[in-house]
Amino acid sequence: MRKSRIIIPLLVISLIASFFVTGCAKKDMPQFSEDTMFTLRIRQPWIYESLYYTLKSDGTLIVLYYNTELGREKLSDERMSEIKKVFSPEKVYTMNVGKEDDMTDGTSRYIILYDSGENEIEIGGYELRGGDRFNRYFEKLYNLCEDDYTKQFSDLLDECAQEGTTYRDKYLSGD
Repeated sequence: MRKSRIIIPLLVISLIASFFVTGCAKKDMPQFSEDTMFTLRIRQPWIYESLYYTLKSDGTLIVLYYNTELGREKLSDERMSEIKKVFSPEKVYTMNVGKEDDMTDGTSRYIILYDSGENEIEIGGYELRGGDRFNRYFEKLYNLCEDDYTKQFSDLLDECAQEGTTYRDKYLSGD
């Protein structure tokens, strides 16, 4: 009788503990790409089009307009070191980004990670509620990627917005 008083509570505690360990486990961490660090995608309602930045592990920064490559540059070792101090795919992957808002004129931000097969893992969303930490992290990475080279493309996007046209129509149409 005395042993059952000890064994039954121990069994119950063991079952509860195993439930929490297996039931509350985070999603499995993928094997991240060794070639591509991340892509930053942002869309702002006042521009309606944006530049995306893809950073390769060798320091090559690719400037994209949607899926069209506009150019690439090699970042300095110092800049890559700064980015590597901030960026961790595991940190981004496990970040709680909040829920997307129902707004129709907000900003969307995504940090795209890549698994070992170069498949995209999209983290982020549209006007995230409770996503302040994610938004600050995104902005920090975006600012580390921007420089005079990337700014020239941003200036052209702004110019197109002021003229009421798109970058694609003005610069990529081939006319």
